[in-house]
Amino acid sequence: MITNELNTGLVNAVREKLPSKENLANTLMDILYIGKEAIYRRLRGEVPFTLTEAAIISRKLGISLDKMIGVSFQNNAVFDMNIVDSSQPLETYYSILEKQVELFRKVKEEENSEIGTSSNIIPLTLSLNYDMLSKFRLFKWMYQNENIKCKHFEAMEIPQKIVDKQKEYTGAVAHIRSVDYIWDNMIFSHLVNDIQYFCDVHLISDEDKNLLKEELLSVIDDLEELANRGKSKTGNDVKIYISNINFEATYSYLETDTIQLSLIRIYSINSITTQDHEMFRGLKEWIQSLKKFSTLISESGEMQRIQFFKQQREIIGTL
Repeated sequence: MITNELNTGLVNAVREKLPSKENLANTLMDILYIGKEAIYRRLRGEVPFTLTEAAIISRKLGISLDKMIGVSFQNNAVFDMNIVDSSQPLETYYSILEKQVELFRKVKEEENSEIGTSSNIIPLTLSLNYDMLSKFRLFKWMYQNENIKCKHFEAMEIPQKIVDKQKEYTGAVAHIRSVDYIWDNMIFSHLVNDIQYFCDVHLISDEDKNLLKEELLSVIDDLEELANRGKSKTGNDVKIYISNINFEATYSYLETDTIQLSLIRIYSINSITTQDHEMFRGLKEWIQSLKKFSTLISESGEMQRIQFFKQQREIIGTL
């Protein structure tokens, strides 16, 4: 009896995960590399899925095993640690980017896809478009990590494959149908303070500081144009809010017809993610609730938009 219940729970969990147009049997055949008749015996309950098969399905489709077996631990959620390994920082950073790009590829054609982010830094979905800004973000993390030898910004070299993957990441995000950005109003002040610190301790040269400054001004121009347009370059909706309160961390979610993913940024460039439904519900509600403290500056709030970007240019000008 228990075996039948577990088998049914697994099948139901997979059905919920798949878009309606996808065939359940064909999908499981592709995942498990077993024949059609063997799959149908499992779907009919004549043969149970093995633990190994359940684990493979869980990993491939991002379904938690507790959901498969119908167990709910009310105060627990399973998190994926997207932590860059300090012994191989660039390699693991690339792997994390690659995994996230693959996720966005999977949902590219979904009609309903949404990202929400409340952020006290420039979101990766925007900042990875810019080489110097991306390099500084990595440099700051690597310098702080005592296990990594990183002495000077100028000496740090970013492999071209990482630069390309970062651009691929931002390009993939542009296909999300709707994006809500809620920014801490100190978002550029924090960044300028960080850059100035490394300049003061002679880890960033005057030449690189000027290059960073020029790029940040380009970022402002691009973001102001994005806010004015209210659309990504692919024509999808982008809403930008400026919060009147400060954020202690950066929280994000991705929601489609098949995925509910929560993300919390930790340790500068790292993050933890989960597909736990309760965690997702709470995090999305939290991000959406911040709108009542915020001003919408995309496609509206023209005066506030002009003032905000004018202030950011003045802040960058202090570098």
